[in-house]
Amino acid sequence: MLGIRRRLSPERLYIAALGMTGFAAVVSVALPATERGELAANMVAATMGAAIGGFSTDTFLLSRPAGWIMSRGRSWILGILGVSLGLTAAAAAAMTALAGIGSFTVGIGAACALTVFNTAAALGLRLKKFWLVYATRAAGGGVLMAGYAILLVGDERDGGHWSLVWLLVQVAAAAVLAGAVLVWAQRLRPFPAVTARLPEYRADLVAVGQLHVGVSAQMVTYRLSQVLVARFAGAGPLGVYALAVAALEFAQAGAVVRSQRILAERDPDAIQDQSRAAVRAAFPVACLAVIGLAVVGLLVPDYRDAWIFGLLLLPGTLALAVGKTWSAMLLKQSGERATTAVALVTMSVSVVLYLLLIPWIGATGAATASSLAYGVYTFRTWQRLRRSSHLLLNRVA
Repeated sequence: MLGIRRRLSPERLYIAALGMTGFAAVVSVALPATERGELAANMVAATMGAAIGGFSTDTFLLSRPAGWIMSRGRSWILGILGVSLGLTAAAAAAMTALAGIGSFTVGIGAACALTVFNTAAALGLRLKKFWLVYATRAAGGGVLMAGYAILLVGDERDGGHWSLVWLLVQVAAAAVLAGAVLVWAQRLRPFPAVTARLPEYRADLVAVGQLHVGVSAQMVTYRLSQVLVARFAGAGPLGVYALAVAALEFAQAGAVVRSQRILAERDPDAIQDQSRAAVRAAFPVACLAVIGLAVVGLLVPDYRDAWIFGLLLLPGTLALAVGKTWSAMLLKQSGERATTAVALVTMSVSVVLYLLLIPWIGATGAATASSLAYGVYTFRTWQRLRRSSHLLLNRVA
């Protein structure tokens, strides 16, 4: 077991998790594009619901200083999670209504499961349980792929049924990881007395509010394009475009893990710029993803345009790989306000581009606008990070 853990680093496990999800996405091309569009609509409603309504509990918990959880107590964390679940359900329902495609049951249920999973994952990462968190994610992807395979063997091509399988996998993954966190919590007994006072709880609410505005703005930038493609172009184009988005997200694996490690790092002096490593890891994977989309298009005519969307998304994907690592550094150096300012600027640009291009040229406009928005995000993050670094050096001097 120890030998396996040495060979399977957290980064490799995260890539494996994305790989399993990616294989599941490839398997889903057996669906007609319109049915896959329904599946994609449910997924995007859930992910946007979890991000917009989820109070950003995962990023917030990761960004807290050492000892924060013990000083606040379990009731405070559970209270934040409870409010998050209510907002998550409302946001997922709103996204489903806006898209005009998908199931409210799947969207709301999966969104709540994602919020629980993300919160449990953040607590696990704070305890340096990288291996188990990413192993659970990878196992969920494997189970999802197996579920899709069973549907294929049964010649089931209904996007609604595939969505239900996806929902069940999200619920199971959330239950497993939340159970593990509860076991870890039991081992920490006896729990120390809560030391926080009312001003500190108020400061937490301000911090989580500032952070949540930024995270929500980022999710609007990342996912609103799919909702609008569903609204203006329909289920078929959404099914093809969402496949391209999922394929290019493979390239984000290294950047996501690096960002989480930066956020979990308690020593600010130990944080290093990893943007070049993120690009080196992202570029070959992004190119292979575009090639894979082209192959899928040759085999399944419904998806012949997927590689074009992937090619349009490629520059933005590389920019986003850099931007995510810089954003984590900026959050650690300057706090929530700096990253929120960047996210709001990016969201403003992206929404304008989406509303201009998607009703006009559909999914092609969505891919073009997304790449441009990701470029703006990375450029603005670099500007704020450079300014933050200069201010920090001046203070030290």
